[in-house]
Amino acid sequence: MIMVTVLKRKVLGLMAVLSGLMVLAGCDEDREIKSDRLPDAAKSFISQYFPAESILYAEKDRDDRTVSYSVRLSDGTEIDFDEDGVWTSVDCNFSPVPSGIVPEPIYTHLGTYVPGGTEIFKVEKMWGGYEITIKDGRELIYDAEGVFVREDR
Repeated sequence: MIMVTVLKRKVLGLMAVLSGLMVLAGCDEDREIKSDRLPDAAKSFISQYFPAESILYAEKDRDDRTVSYSVRLSDGTEIDFDEDGVWTSVDCNFSPVPSGIVPEPIYTHLGTYVPGGTEIFKVEKMWGGYEITIKDGRELIYDAEGVFVREDR
């Protein structure tokens, strides 16, 4: 009888822990949305820099009280936006990032640092600057003004 009671307590405790984990996992919400539900700034960015591409997929992410958006375009480009529709990451995968997205001082530095290698395929805003990935796969870090900081290996 005592063994059954101990076993019941353990099972009930395990169920409580599993229920708590399920509730916590439910706090993060990613859901597909229609492209017209994106913030206006995100739609403007896409039409300005990727006018020939269509939106294949748009997702609204809720995580720890923050909202962000992820978009995939018809050419394979993936773009992340913050809650206001300001881009945070542009990954063109198969083609260079359109000019005008990355600050000009970064291109100027690349012209001397990587002769013939000024094609940027991914740019990510990070606290205090930018992380870019160039054609050969190297990742370069720049500050907010576009001044070279270091190369990540």
